[in-house]
Amino acid sequence: MRKIVKLLRFGSTYIRLVRDAGRLDLVFALADALADPKEPPPGLTEMLGRPGVAEYMAGSMAPLQVELVALRAMPAGSLGRAFAAFLDQRGLDPHGLYHRDAEQVVTDVDRFKLHMERTHDVWHTVLGFETDVAGELGLQAFTMAQLDSPLGAVLLSAGLLNGLLLAPEDLTRRMEAIVRGWRLGQSLRPLFGADWASMLGWQLTEVRAHFGVRDEDVRVAAMAA
Repeated sequence: MRKIVKLLRFGSTYIRLVRDAGRLDLVFALADALADPKEPPPGLTEMLGRPGVAEYMAGSMAPLQVELVALRAMPAGSLGRAFAAFLDQRGLDPHGLYHRDAEQVVTDVDRFKLHMERTHDVWHTVLGFETDVAGELGLQAFTMAQLDSPLGAVLLSAGLLNGLLLAPEDLTRRMEAIVRGWRLGQSLRPLFGADWASMLGWQLTEVRAHFGVRDEDVRVAAMAA
């Protein structure tokens, strides 16, 4: 019975996301449903055991914690300053985007989700993807290519179905962003588990070079999204 109820709730949330692909709360709800340690979906265990992910889980790195005021005061050209500009230009506050507190971390799944949540918009800044639906799908494709994320597959399907049914004029842009994200994910060094707290002080050009991101990759990603 529990499994049936879970499937019904998942299906209901998925349909709501198809209707409104920009609902961040529904994305979090689907992530929580897929990360249930009692009934993990196919691929979750394998994802947590991937090189880079497993090392992060075995380490003691604290979750990223940032303050906009401090980010704005970082040196010009730094990742931290660029991250602040990214958030300010979109009216975002990092604390408003945090879905869970570090104190709520109990399992490896919790720790994985917390790291992804805290670094999500840093990845946007480094890779050049926007925060509209196309840009988010591009970043999900990137995440799938690097981590085999089960959630990524769900979100990509919802975003494409939403485009097909409700936003056909945006469907081409979404596909372009997905293709770009997938190719970048396959070609770059892994972004998961990086010491972003330290890298905030690096020049953005240094960060991108470290992972293998070219200026062309950022321009094309931003155009596609």
